[in-house]
Amino acid sequence: MSDDTRSMEEIVAKYLRQNPEFLEREPALLKDLELSHASGPAVSLIEKQVQYLRSENEALEQKLNQLIQVASDNEKLMSRLHQLTLELMVMPNLPDFFDRLTDALTSEFNADIVNITLFNVKVEAGPKTPIYHVRHDDPEIQQFHEQLEKGTSVCGRLNRNKRDHLFATRAQWVQSTALVPLGEDGLLAIGSSDPARFYPGMGTLFLDLLANVVTSRLALEEPQKRRKSA
Repeated sequence: MSDDTRSMEEIVAKYLRQNPEFLEREPALLKDLELSHASGPAVSLIEKQVQYLRSENEALEQKLNQLIQVASDNEKLMSRLHQLTLELMVMPNLPDFFDRLTDALTSEFNADIVNITLFNVKVEAGPKTPIYHVRHDDPEIQQFHEQLEKGTSVCGRLNRNKRDHLFATRAQWVQSTALVPLGEDGLLAIGSSDPARFYPGMGTLFLDLLANVVTSRLALEEPQKRRKSA
């Protein structure tokens, strides 16, 4: 195609965009306009427009269905979080609290492995609850400094050192992780063998709300300790 031909086509295309009513003023042109079609026979401009609009409508309908499904999934997730929050807040002590939290994450929220790291309080939970007690300034924790300072959940793949620290001998099959800062109290890590389970950019509202539940429960402990020692 020569430059002159290309230039003329651009002029025509620009004119039709700026004057979409042109073919209404010149309806006789419609019977002379034909466009090639994938199936072979030529089709009229109107038929081509109908096909395009139908295809565009199907794409919009598919997108709408996806949004409806996401909204439905989020509603179910928030309902489950609400129920879990009610269960956790009536736990009589921290061991029971973290035992229930771990059980819920692994059995109800599809977590493959969990790590609960606490800085300020020591909790003797059950054998299936992986709680670790370290100082906030521990050198091993410094590699998570950026995530802790951010204060909101981060999802994606971790490097080998971070995975080894969090998941020890099971680190090799952890393909994606959600890191959930617990304010000044610690860090919750949730691992999955599915690379697509936790990915950068995914919504973390549920995880952040869960962090609020944990930190709120931990905040109740200090006043209780002061009352007992009074």
